[in-house]
Amino acid sequence: MSINWNEADYSGYEWVLDKPEEQFDIEEGFNNDRLILCGPSNKLGLSAYQEKKVRDGWVKILPTLERVEMLWVAPKVNQYLFDAICDMPNLRGLSIKHSSIKNINFKKLSNLVYFNLGSSTQLGNLNGIEQLTNIKWLAFENIKNISDIRELAQLINLKVLSLNGSTWTTQKLDTLSPIRSLKNLERLRLVNTRVLDKSLEPLHNLPNLKSVDLALWWPDEQVSALQQANSRLLKNWKEWRDW
Repeated sequence: MSINWNEADYSGYEWVLDKPEEQFDIEEGFNNDRLILCGPSNKLGLSAYQEKKVRDGWVKILPTLERVEMLWVAPKVNQYLFDAICDMPNLRGLSIKHSSIKNINFKKLSNLVYFNLGSSTQLGNLNGIEQLTNIKWLAFENIKNISDIRELAQLINLKVLSLNGSTWTTQKLDTLSPIRSLKNLERLRLVNTRVLDKSLEPLHNLPNLKSVDLALWWPDEQVSALQQANSRLLKNWKEWRDW
């Protein structure tokens, strides 16, 4: 069955959150439009050279896979492999567990509806991200070199946005002001994330916002003001604070 990328509700994309296990194989039970690229397990006993050969092989193969629309990648993605992924002709969804990439050519990813980029501590900026004109679900984890998110203001079709830290690293953002323009946003996750201006005011007038995940450090007056501005959010704010 082909992937329906026109889900009316963002929750229809929850199935892409499944994490592949760390082993080299293509997951059984998926159609040709979905591919899981897994990493080496200790059981396989691959040498560093053998791992490199496997990755180099995928660099050559991935751009030729015209039927693949959704790709999960578990091993750490270097710039070489990431650039090959960007050359996949019909990719609509991409989930990467962690990477060492330093830049992204967003123009080549303009067809993406779903993009999850796990821990990528070397990524230096989000320049060009406004070219993701079809994106509905965007998630970043531990992009610690980036605190300015002004480019996100142009992603007006977003329904879900995650700007999270990792277990051991707090993500820092200058301000949430760019989110003010995301009128279709339904869900916002700021897990282990500190916003330097300490203001939730940019979220007050988002007409479709239904869910917010916040850290415990937020001042009570900011959380209360957000609840008063948006009656759809939980009445007991403690239920949606998780860090």
